[in-house]
Amino acid sequence: MSNSVSNVVDLLPTPGDSATAIGGLTLFAGVFLVYMGFNEYSGGSSKAIDSGIRKIGVGTVAILVGAGIAATRKALSLKNDEDAS
Repeated sequence: MSNSVSNVVDLLPTPGDSATAIGGLTLFAGVFLVYMGFNEYSGGSSKAIDSGIRKIGVGTVAILVGAGIAATRKALSLKNDEDAS
């Protein structure tokens, strides 16, 4: 007989996988907003410049939050690996 327990597939991601995905999406959104902000900033009109500056600011915050999530997840992963040893 085969061991059916070893053939179980998890349908939901683990909390660690979710945190990694959220961090990656936040980093991507931040880079995208900074890129779009620079494009608008270089547009020239004062309204576009103001909108570009806002997007650059929000994008920078998103990059910092995403990097923080990724760094925290990495530190927790290393700590769990050391505790398991």
